[in-house]
Amino acid sequence: MSWPASFRTAARYTWTRVRRSWWLPAAATGGLATGLVTVTLTVAETGAGVLQQAAQFLAFLQVGVMVLAGLAADPERDEDSAAVLWSWPVDKAALVLGKFAGTAPLALLAALGAVVPPAVRMAMLARSAGLPWGYVLAEWGLLAVWIVSGALWAGVLGGALGLGLRGLPLFAAILATWLAGLVGPYVFQSLVRPFIPVAWLLQWTGSGMLPGDWQDVALAALAEDVPLFVAHRVLYLAAAGVVVVTLALAYRRRRWVKTRVRWGLRMTAAALVLLTLASSAGFVATLYAQADAARAELLHYARNGVASLYAGPEPDPAPPFAISRYELDVDARRAPEVVVHARLRLENRGREAVEDPVLTLRHVFTVTRLQVMAPGGDAVRWSQEGDVIRIQGLVLPPRGAAMVALSYRGRVDQWLLPFEYPPVRTAGMTIAPPPMRGAQVGPASLSLPPSYGWYPLPGAVTLARVLATHADPDGGGQEVWWFGEGPDRTSADVIRWAGVAAPRPPYVPESLRASFQVTVRHAGRYPVLSNLQTVERPWGPVTVMRGTTVFLELVGGHLVQANDSSAEIWYSPEDLGSRDDALRWARDLVEAYRWVGRTVRPRVVTLPPGRGDAHWVHLDPDTGTVIERGSNILVPQQVAQAVLYGRREVAGDAEGCLLAVLADVVGASSGRTPAGPPFPTPGGDAPTAPGAGGAPPQGPCENLPDGPRYEEVQRWLLGTPRSEVTARLSRLRELAARRPLTAADLREVMTR
Repeated sequence: MSWPASFRTAARYTWTRVRRSWWLPAAATGGLATGLVTVTLTVAETGAGVLQQAAQFLAFLQVGVMVLAGLAADPERDEDSAAVLWSWPVDKAALVLGKFAGTAPLALLAALGAVVPPAVRMAMLARSAGLPWGYVLAEWGLLAVWIVSGALWAGVLGGALGLGLRGLPLFAAILATWLAGLVGPYVFQSLVRPFIPVAWLLQWTGSGMLPGDWQDVALAALAEDVPLFVAHRVLYLAAAGVVVVTLALAYRRRRWVKTRVRWGLRMTAAALVLLTLASSAGFVATLYAQADAARAELLHYARNGVASLYAGPEPDPAPPFAISRYELDVDARRAPEVVVHARLRLENRGREAVEDPVLTLRHVFTVTRLQVMAPGGDAVRWSQEGDVIRIQGLVLPPRGAAMVALSYRGRVDQWLLPFEYPPVRTAGMTIAPPPMRGAQVGPASLSLPPSYGWYPLPGAVTLARVLATHADPDGGGQEVWWFGEGPDRTSADVIRWAGVAAPRPPYVPESLRASFQVTVRHAGRYPVLSNLQTVERPWGPVTVMRGTTVFLELVGGHLVQANDSSAEIWYSPEDLGSRDDALRWARDLVEAYRWVGRTVRPRVVTLPPGRGDAHWVHLDPDTGTVIERGSNILVPQQVAQAVLYGRREVAGDAEGCLLAVLADVVGASSGRTPAGPPFPTPGGDAPTAPGAGGAPPQGPCENLPDGPRYEEVQRWLLGTPRSEVTARLSRLRELAARRPLTAADLREVMTR
């Protein structure tokens, strides 16, 4: 019998047995049940979240497919029921390939059942958000690649086990193999602790690579990682082919039959092996490149010492001069490389001369030109070491200024810091941070926070530090390191310093306020936004921004603008919930500014979180801008605090009292919360004094000596003409920018 005839005979016979048994309806039913469980248990509001949940339940689909394929490939059943088939001179390779071809419909039908419900859910979410069908097709494609590759891999493994086993040994082997793929990678990761997450490579489902379905991650936010995801699934498709072809070449039957393996089968095996190696190498290389960039950053800042997690950062020295004006030309058209031409106005507002001023710029950028535009500027020299640029020979006299022009360039690669570093074995409970990402400039998104130091900052600024903790509270054992990066913020998420360590008082944030004029040149595939007051043509290719504030942040991604007369809203179109959150931010901001006599049109930008991204909020009280990632929970008190106290942290009972009352009034005015004291006192409106047989005073105003009570402040805010309250709150706001408020300050504005 010829080789093609042998293959067709084996495939036809196996398929006949499959379709005449209960295996086929079981595959369809099991796949559909898996898909229905996927969509009923998920809380996802985006297609990417549904994909993650489908990947989670893929493990249950795989064990079912392995059982069905193992039963269908059982050779002894063929011996018993088809002696005629086995008596024919069927080629061994053709027999094995035919059996796998006959059992493949089981895996494909199960995958189809598991794909349909999530695909319907994805389409419903996308169409309700107004996304185009091309976007839906992209989501469906990734879902199909994920589930089909996982089902075929499981079918091949089950069939391979079924060729040599039957009965209880078959089920035991299937269970052991399934558990090895499900938990084995994580056991290996915990024992070996490689720096890159090898568990993602070895895990059959690949669900560990995807953010949780509850994070509302948009597919566009994962666009930079799609090649990584596809490489992972191609790896398992190719590996399945390698298993099939290897068995076809090596399988031995009890009855000897001459084997005539054509060269095409061997070439196919070689090609599949190369594809498997290439996809796994590409996956590992991509992961290692991201992790190695993170490791390089961590080691760079570890040279300055590793701080204890429980020790506060040493404050940065207050900058001896200010940069009052920035003119930045940012070219991001060749991502991830960024080229910047900057003009800075350096001002010495002190009474002593400043010699050899220092600027802070992230070490990934290389300065290619620096020129001081002043008489004698040609004699000025400069040097760059790490994050520090020292301008040697420049002297800023008291109340003097100088213009400095510099150009620099560097790659802003996204990187992933997986778990802790260095890899250690720990016993007991440890604090493990979530994976995090640094700044990045890519073809589908952009993130340049001020703490990254992507534009020159005045003085010496700590941009990042390395933190460490011990495996046990006594300080023994091995250290666990991770990266501490991000701006110093108040509890209201207001950035008060670009680095991670704010200077001690009498540091005045207003000294860092500068005017910005920024030109961003980009490919125009997504809008680029900032916290500045004016943003012209965000879709590019040339975006111009202007404003006055303390820090500058650039963000961009797959965002759309909501039409709202009172605010400028940018949100992920796949996550409608982020639009609603942004509108709540905007309403509270408008109302809070109204109470201090300012009219603003807030800009709220909600970025979808990606793999390894933490949730954060950056609120700029100077411009009324909120840039957040991940639809954070809004507390009206945060808005009131930001508007009242700006970049100062709330300090003292008087400030806490005013803040609590104003937050409730703002929340009630915007429809968020009912007005009223959040801490009702026992026995009616009057608080019970301590030692009088009742409970101690409660609430934000009750512990304020000689100060007004909550109800008094509330009645004053609501019962006094708005214009008068606004004028007095505006004066309190100016005073609070200089020093903490007292009970006398509150009494004065309420009784004047």
